[in-house]
Amino acid sequence: MKTDDLIEALSRKLEPAPPPKTGGPLAAALAAGLGVALILLVTFIGMRPDIGTAMMPVMMKAGFSALFSALAIPLTMRLARPGPKGGRMLQILVALGVASLAIAAAALWGEKPEARMHAWMGGGFPWCLVLIPLLATPTAIGLVMLVRTLAPTRLTTAGAAIGAASGGVGAMVYAMYCPVDSVAFVTTWYALAIGFCAAIGAVVASRFLRW
Repeated sequence: MKTDDLIEALSRKLEPAPPPKTGGPLAAALAAGLGVALILLVTFIGMRPDIGTAMMPVMMKAGFSALFSALAIPLTMRLARPGPKGGRMLQILVALGVASLAIAAAALWGEKPEARMHAWMGGGFPWCLVLIPLLATPTAIGLVMLVRTLAPTRLTTAGAAIGAASGGVGAMVYAMYCPVDSVAFVTTWYALAIGFCAAIGAVVASRFLRW
């Protein structure tokens, strides 16, 4: 048999390989990251003392944070495959960040001038810029381990998406500690903290995605 005939015979019944199933591993990575972040919060940071009576603002802050993860997780899984850019999803995620800052500006405009600084800063340094990335780290590790198995090619963008997704999870957990409930504070500093996580992911997580 000639080589060309052999190649034709072997390729005659070729079928595309089924895509790997990622639903289970993704759920496991998110659940583990969330669980470890909760343990870190309870062990080293603590929950806000009035969490029983402040459940509504806590849930609102957690829901705001979850919006970022809800957009960033599908983007992460799309970028985990070779080729796709995820341009539209990325644009929507960036638009959410810009909208958050616009909401903060509108909320500050509605405050009395003497109360604006306190509403914006919460009376001190916005520690969410430090604690949200720390609480996001367990989720980021799990997502990096998962995405590495799927051969991503756009490593910087994939790393940023992992950072944003993890930042949203970290912010959800941080909401149970955060004593500041003002709209201006949350939409400014939570959004910036998640953006900071995305920047860290683009620089650091992308290095671990190489294959």
